[in-house]
Amino acid sequence: MGIGREKDCSLAGRSGSRFLIQEWGYPEIGVYFADRPSAGHDMIAFDYRDCGPRGEPRVVHVDQEVDYRITVLAPDFVSFLQALRPESDYGYD
Repeated sequence: MGIGREKDCSLAGRSGSRFLIQEWGYPEIGVYFADRPSAGHDMIAFDYRDCGPRGEPRVVHVDQEVDYRITVLAPDFVSFLQALRPESDYGYD
């Protein structure tokens, strides 16, 4: 994914956030900005349901495989970024 309209999988591109809502049935809660290794079966999104279009959205995980279950990851984007850790913290080789 990326920002813009030029690339198919960018946020506003042909296969971006709107596509995930219209074609894959993801809930219309905000903007989907990241996928995971599941190839689209779960996504990370900005959730605007509580704050409205001018507020600061929560960052959530939406799991398609579990009836689009929504799990809050962080109360805002800054908190989400601050919580990220390098892969090496988890002992993967």
